[in-house]
Amino acid sequence: MTRQRVTYPIPGHELMIQVTDDGSRTLVFCGSSVAFHSASGAAEETRHVYLINGGVAERLAAGLATRVFEVGFGTGLGVLMTVDAAIAAGTPLWMTSVENRLLGAGVLSQLHLEQSLREPRLATEFLRWQASLPDPIMPGRYVWMAGPQQHVNLICEDVRNVSLADEDRVDAIYFDPFSPSENPELWEIALLKRMRNWLRADGRLVTYCVSRAVRERFLAAGYDVQKVRGPRGGKREVLVAKCRHESASPIDHAV
Repeated sequence: MTRQRVTYPIPGHELMIQVTDDGSRTLVFCGSSVAFHSASGAAEETRHVYLINGGVAERLAAGLATRVFEVGFGTGLGVLMTVDAAIAAGTPLWMTSVENRLLGAGVLSQLHLEQSLREPRLATEFLRWQASLPDPIMPGRYVWMAGPQQHVNLICEDVRNVSLADEDRVDAIYFDPFSPSENPELWEIALLKRMRNWLRADGRLVTYCVSRAVRERFLAAGYDVQKVRGPRGGKREVLVAKCRHESASPIDHAV
């Protein structure tokens, strides 16, 4: 039997709020099962799939300056939890997040994002900063100085139109668009190849989808892919992809 979870409507909006199993909140499109996070736990999924599997939590804790690129700002939970970890460790962070349809501060404020942070003030400061942006938010790049050494570059644009310079290559890519059935254009080999060039040699791309078709696309785009254990109570397996060395054969590990 499908588990029933508490939801709250957002008047006049196509989205509703869902309370996930770890107490954090996500957004679900009305009349569908399309959600921004796993109902098993939005914060737990973000921490496990992206910060931990991406190696970001470990790098920040070790004091290593870190660059992260995120596809799909969504509710902002990935950015806020990453900034939160960087500030707690006193580690420099440059994070770029791309979102084609940025949600307003009024919607995000209802998600109680501060409950998933060690520094709850970050959610308040981010929402205050976002509310200061033009309304409606026009395509472009907007910089939030989240801390003295923590820079967030929010790009309101289709990620297929975004480019990174070689000197801006990143240690991790949080690949978090909607599913291949909902956003097929973002799972095409051409974009996956471009993102491979954005990673440093030892960088990782991490995502929640492990379907055979998706793994084959990553392999064709020049990655080695590995299925690893998913978050507690959530998906059984999630994906870690690393740049393949030119002399190596494609690898598709299952763990």
